[in-house]
Amino acid sequence: MKIVIWTKSPPKVAAIEEAVKNCPYFKWQNIEIIELKVNSDISDMPISIEENMLWAKNRANNCKKEINADFYIGMEWWTSKIWEKAYLFWVVYILDNNWNWHYWFSNMMEVPKYFEEKIYNEWLELWPVLSEATKEENASKKWWAFWHWSDNLLTRKDQFIFAFNSAIPPFFNKYYKI
Repeated sequence: MKIVIWTKSPPKVAAIEEAVKNCPYFKWQNIEIIELKVNSDISDMPISIEENMLWAKNRANNCKKEINADFYIGMEWWTSKIWEKAYLFWVVYILDNNWNWHYWFSNMMEVPKYFEEKIYNEWLELWPVLSEATKEENASKKWWAFWHWSDNLLTRKDQFIFAFNSAIPPFFNKYYKI
């Protein structure tokens, strides 16, 4: 079975590899994960749930145009304002070779006010602001915001795995076929 993911980012690839390895739907399958870099066809900095979803969808659809596989995975994270607060979350979009698709999200975590102001008022990207606040070079590449803001209770990898595990059942579970 071939599974294509839109990224070559080691943490994202590792999360999907772990999710697939532990997924009961893929037991006894010989899995090949293919990393592919494709465009999102929208902004590099999605700032709404809808943009985030479209970003992930476009990545999976563009992967399908490039290579034949059983599943295509687009994943993205960013923030979204819901009423007066901003929240950080991850989205996973899974597409099969018959153009059936399902989305799901990770947990949502409230964005601390300092970061929200930098993102929404100054239009800065999260990663340099995270590095500045933590005084760690490339802080986003090491631990990411979930880890920092939750005192290591929540990790980026866990969030991708959770979102994947929530998006994959509709392809296999009998209740989605009734």
